[in-house]
Amino acid sequence: MDELAKEYIIDFFTKRLIHFKNSPEAVGWTPKGQILRYEAVLGLIEPEGKSLLDFGCGKGDFYSFLKQKGICCKYTGIDINPSLIEVAKKNHPEAEFYVQDIEKERLNRDFDYVVSIGVFNLAVQGVRSTMQNCLKILFENTKEKIIFTCLNKETKLKDFSVVYFSKEELEDVAKKISGNYEIFHDLIEDDLFLILKKF
Repeated sequence: MDELAKEYIIDFFTKRLIHFKNSPEAVGWTPKGQILRYEAVLGLIEPEGKSLLDFGCGKGDFYSFLKQKGICCKYTGIDINPSLIEVAKKNHPEAEFYVQDIEKERLNRDFDYVVSIGVFNLAVQGVRSTMQNCLKILFENTKEKIIFTCLNKETKLKDFSVVYFSKEELEDVAKKISGNYEIFHDLIEDDLFLILKKF
């Protein structure tokens, strides 16, 4: 993904933030859809007492969810959008949030878990290659597993403004990164969940 595409993504979500304020819609979710995805992700990890990187954290909504569940973990959120990170820091001053593009600036530490929830949903040029590159980088800094979610190509009602992935495509990506992986297509309607495991 070139710099122009990244600038478009930043601008796109900054405008949504201005319009939708501090709501799930600001980052492209419905309240119900966001919670369903968070519940599904939580069912795949045991974050209590662990370190967790929320890649593409937006406003820190997943951290809010974990706090509401009473889960205490060493949470870090990163996003390329400064406006979203500013809101995240205001919402959760006790947590770690950074503006960071891992393709330019690598992570300086490892995490037990990495979650990437709907980060590569926006249809922009180069999104597939950037997704693969970022997952490879993230895997190098993961101690246990990565949970990656995306939209399923098999969904019946499609939107031209978002990108869909097939199970076969995710398998090809996973095999290049780790021989130990799982793909779920039935946790959330219209979503695929890729789990990349270190062991």
